[in-house]
Amino acid sequence: SVTIQVNPTSVPSTPSWMGEVAAVAQVLTHVGLLNAIQEHVQFARARFGQYDTIDFVVVLLGYAISGEPTLQSFYERLSPLGEVFMALFGRHHLPSRCALSRFLAALDQACVEALRTQFQEDLLKRTSPFSSPGGLWDRFGQEYIVIDVDGTRAVARQRALPQLSSLPSPHRRFDQVCAPGYQGRKRGEVVRTRTTMVQAHTHQFMGTFGGSGNGDYRGELQRTLQVITRYATAHKLLLSQILVRLDGLYGNAAVL
Repeated sequence: SVTIQVNPTSVPSTPSWMGEVAAVAQVLTHVGLLNAIQEHVQFARARFGQYDTIDFVVVLLGYAISGEPTLQSFYERLSPLGEVFMALFGRHHLPSRCALSRFLAALDQACVEALRTQFQEDLLKRTSPFSSPGGLWDRFGQEYIVIDVDGTRAVARQRALPQLSSLPSPHRRFDQVCAPGYQGRKRGEVVRTRTTMVQAHTHQFMGTFGGSGNGDYRGELQRTLQVITRYATAHKLLLSQILVRLDGLYGNAAVL
């Protein structure tokens, strides 16, 4: 005989990305990066309650690792395991979606730069997991390190809003992150640009910069050169040994 038992209690499954989050959390704790962020990245604002800046940072890290398409879907998968997720990073309370939204809306550039500095310093001071930073060698035996600098352009589409005197003034959320700009062959109304940096041999992510509209891609290129200079100094490399490969937005080299 076959016995079938049915339990109406919901038992949510563990997300497939939780194991990767646990591994990353262990590494960040071991190298002291989480403690460094707590000490050097401070952003005080009312209505944050029991949450600290590090709580929002670890949520965004988890979201980036998970690969979920939206924060809403990420929270839906995470909510049953919120305390477990935060415990991986040594924290206790998962910020609510409303608190995270208020934090991102109020976050200033100074706090963003402080957080960026901590990640860059961690990249430069820690020993690489590879025996060498890799490279290319010419026929004379001269070594070169290739840094990929890729500027991308994302176009967002906006639907038409009704224009009636009985309705309040329209408000678009994209106004905070996008602006009219060159769209290329993409269809849309507003644009956002982003520049990313990757060490081509070890695939180490070195930084990202972005802006609304066409952005300040010349200024972003200057900032990437500053990061590259620090990277070369930390690894005792000459600047003449660094090859910067421009792609995407910088592909036609007009910025030079």
